Amino acid sequence: MARLRTISLVALALAAAACEKKGVKGPRPIDPDANSGPDARRSGAVAIAPNQPVTDEVNFDKQDQTDWKSVELRGKPGILAVELHWDDPGSELDVDLFDAVGVQVAASPGGATGAQLKKIAYEVEQPGVYFIRVRAPRAKCASVYTVLARWEGGRAPAPEPVVEKEPAPVEKPEPVHHAKHHAHHDHEGGVQGRIVSSYREGGALILHLDKGSAARIKPGMSGTILEGPAGETPLEGGSFTITQVIDDGRSIARAALHSTGRNTRVVIDTGR
Repeated sequence: MARLRTISLVALALAAAACEKKGVKGPRPIDPDANSGPDARRSGAVAIAPNQPVTDEVNFDKQDQTDWKSVELRGKPGILAVELHWDDPGSELDVDLFDAVGVQVAASPGGATGAQLKKIAYEVEQPGVYFIRVRAPRAKCASVYTVLARWEGGRAPAPEPVVEKEPAPVEKPEPVHHAKHHAHHDHEGGVQGRIVSSYREGGALILHLDKGSAARIKPGMSGTILEGPAGETPLEGGSFTITQVIDDGRSIARAALHSTGRNTRVVIDTGR
């Protein structure tokens, strides 16, 4: 009888061990997207409009880790600039970009501690639908955020305005003052263009211009933002340097100015 009792106890112990190995007992892994809703997957992405900021929230610990957004880009090829801002300085969020078939085309950049900002710039060769994924990457990451997809649609540059110069007066010629230089900017040897878009990055102002290699623009060339609707007077502190030539009709410049305001005209010194 005692032998039968010993055999039964051993059998029960083996059965309990087998259950533990099969995962019947013990904590189950946490699904970080259990409460995220349909937009936790690309198939449930929420459509957003280009150039319109959208605010939402992710929270890893509350199992709302992931939000997917979709944006339809129309027009010609151009630069898609995605910006992610979040409110909680103690958290970090990620932003990634995918094409129409779900292939990841841009990964979340590393962000400086406390920056609360990440940006992706992607050269779109084929406009259409693109997907943006916002994630709280790990435990204790949670914040309200705003995402913005900047898109100019590769619009063709506006035609150059024709400015007729008035003939210089013969009777009373204007005296030349060498001590001060308040006359209109001399555009000879320069190419006039337009600022397509601008945004701040790393303490500098990034300018997307509508002039490229077809206008003999090269990296390292300098230029100036022009003030006023006619764009004839140099804006104070508005000098910039060409950092990249994208194609025949597009280039990128870097300026120390905080903002261009309503000034959209520029002149680039080509040395011609």
